[in-house]
Amino acid sequence: MKRHHDLGGDPAGPIDPTTHPVEPWAKLITATVGALRSRGLMTVDELRRTIEDLPEELYDRPYFERWAEALAVLLDEKGFAPSAEVAERMEQLIGEREAKS
Repeated sequence: MKRHHDLGGDPAGPIDPTTHPVEPWAKLITATVGALRSRGLMTVDELRRTIEDLPEELYDRPYFERWAEALAVLLDEKGFAPSAEVAERMEQLIGEREAKS
């Protein structure tokens, strides 16, 4: 059965090859994944699985947002950071950012 993220062989439009700046939080996600992998606490296959298991409505999000969602799931699965704690901290950060605006 073909899953919603499997686009191989489907017709697609042109790829936009232009570069765009990477947000600091996206770099943090990349660094966190690299640190966990280098310490043997997760594998790239685990991250891929959690990305591919995201609900279809989340799979249309930008690349690093999918990584962040998948990483949060994986951290919860492994008992490193419960999803509720991650969600609470995200709400705090959003509130702080909005207060500065």
